[in-house]
This record gives sequence, structure tokens and C-alpha cells, in this order.
Amino acid sequence: MATATKKVRAARPVARAASDAPRSASLEFLIIEDNAGEYHWEIAGESGESLAQSSSFASHDDAERAARRVHDAAGSARFESHVIEERQLVAV
Repeated sequence: MATATKKVRAARPVARAASDAPRSASLEFLIIEDNAGEYHWEIAGESGESLAQSSSFASHDDAERAARRVHDAAGSARFESHVIEERQLVAV
């Protein structure tokens, strides 16, 4: 059985002022190239565990751009603590 391999590169650091964000948890955005040559972003926890992963992108730059949008918007995201039983998805 073949084992999947992946190439991982951390996204280039975002310049931020020291007071911009608290440092309570150490999370890292990674850009991953899979065996098919497609790219994904992944959020990894302190011990390296994958907490979230994106769908695929054609290039490293596209994946990094999407990861930065998620990173930048996460602080203003509304947290919903209830379970959504049915959600209709619309293709764009």
C-alpha cells in the first residue's frame, strides 16, 4: 500500500504589532503540496496536530492568499455554539 507524502512550508510570517493579538495558543498556518501537485492550507496546533485543512488550490500563492484571508478574518468571526442540523450548500 502506497503511503501519501506531503511537502509542507510555513506561510511567510505576517508583520504584526506586538499588541495586535494575544499569544495564548501557538497555532501555525502551513501550506502543503500534496502528491497531485495541488496545494492546501492547514492550521496546526502546538504539538503539530492538524486542526483544519482547506480544499485544494492550483498554486502555492493561491493557497497562501486564502490562508491569509482566513487568518485575518478569524478575529472578527462570530462563534456559533449550536449545531446546525441542515445546511444548504450552493456551488459558486
